[in-house]
Amino acid sequence: MTGLSMQISARSAFRAVLAAGLLVMLGANLPGHLSYDSVAQLYEGHFHLRETWGPALYAWILGVFDGIIPGTALYVTASAALFYASLASLSDLRPRTHWLAALVTAPIMLIPQVLIYQAIVWKDVAFANTAVAGLVCLAHAAKVWPQTRRRWLFLAAAVALLAVASQVRQNGIIAAIVAAVALGWIASRGRWLRGAVWAVGGLLAVFLTGLVFTQASIPSGSPPEPSVKSGLRIVQNFDLVGAVALDPSYRLDAMAAVAPADTALVSRRAKADWSGRRVDFMDRDRPMNDAIWRIPDDAANVQWRDLILKHPGLYLRVRWEDFRWVFATPVIDFCLPVYIGVDAPVEKMAPLRIDHRFVESDAQLNNYSTWFFDTPVFRHWFYAGISLVLTGLFLWRRQPADIAMAGLQLAGVGFAASFFIISIACDYRYLYFTDLAALAGLIYAAIDPPTPWRKATA
Repeated sequence: MTGLSMQISARSAFRAVLAAGLLVMLGANLPGHLSYDSVAQLYEGHFHLRETWGPALYAWILGVFDGIIPGTALYVTASAALFYASLASLSDLRPRTHWLAALVTAPIMLIPQVLIYQAIVWKDVAFANTAVAGLVCLAHAAKVWPQTRRRWLFLAAAVALLAVASQVRQNGIIAAIVAAVALGWIASRGRWLRGAVWAVGGLLAVFLTGLVFTQASIPSGSPPEPSVKSGLRIVQNFDLVGAVALDPSYRLDAMAAVAPADTALVSRRAKADWSGRRVDFMDRDRPMNDAIWRIPDDAANVQWRDLILKHPGLYLRVRWEDFRWVFATPVIDFCLPVYIGVDAPVEKMAPLRIDHRFVESDAQLNNYSTWFFDTPVFRHWFYAGISLVLTGLFLWRRQPADIAMAGLQLAGVGFAASFFIISIACDYRYLYFTDLAALAGLIYAAIDPPTPWRKATA
């Protein structure tokens, strides 16, 4: 009697690990974890209204899934499936799949950034998933470039995904800009003018598609969307108070010229109420917070320019203090490293028929995540370093799909770098995309390693 034998390929094993990872993640976390931000945006999407500064498109997406199956279980499943499917498709970009892919992917499936974060209903996770998927689609377009129909299908998917990414995270356009540069390189075929046309065209396509998506998602009769001007003023206030806190000799002369009493109050209280950890600390002092907001925008603009142009050293000190908290995270416990359970004001949860939740399984997940807090797994600089190394390897091999995947790595690093200018809080989720880009790059590299002693064939 002939014995039965079964051969399992490395590619099948790799995808089996991803499928198992998805099932374990869903089983451990559904129907998902919701903070106040999550519930507020679900509330907007469910009732078709605008009450927060959260992205209208993200609220609309939550509302669509909630309209099919109430709650967030379906949304979490679809969002995670997009990410895991993107990873699974990476094996189609290479001529072979090494067994190393399954070995590298298995532990990645178990770190909190994948096992838990994929079930947290945050725009940061939605941005990361769509940005990763968009650049992976660009890699597929590069791989099949001579096949016109398939190329345009992948490019259309990349535009749609990156358009969503650019609208659910304020600085998400960085991923689209890097993707556009990668597209130009891939399409140039050695002709840089041709590449520039493709790059500009791709970026315009993402930008315009994103605007259409957002305009279509805003409920009729909603108040005007918050402008960039409002966000800029928050950053300005944070920087100016920080400048006085770090150097009490710095004078707010431009502001004092139009609002002397309010400026004097800000100067007196800055030291006690500013921390690079988060802008919210300034809100605790209601008189100071009210005082700085009473100062006219024009005066704040002039003062901010004075800080940047005439006191660049002090400005960089302030910005570094803010950035080191979000990027290097000196004390991870202060920066909301993970969120588990469901919690929000009852007036938001009751109409949605959602209950507060922190059950035994949530407690176990929370405890599990703490095992990683004081390790490089919860440090964004660790992932940025990985991305820079991978970028060098991918650009050394420099096959079409490698260019797009190098773009993904640089997008993650560039996104993190943008927080040097705009950071106002150190919540770990803000740079989640940086982590996810590096993890996707590691898996891609493991599928067919771009080792310096050989160039893999396409």
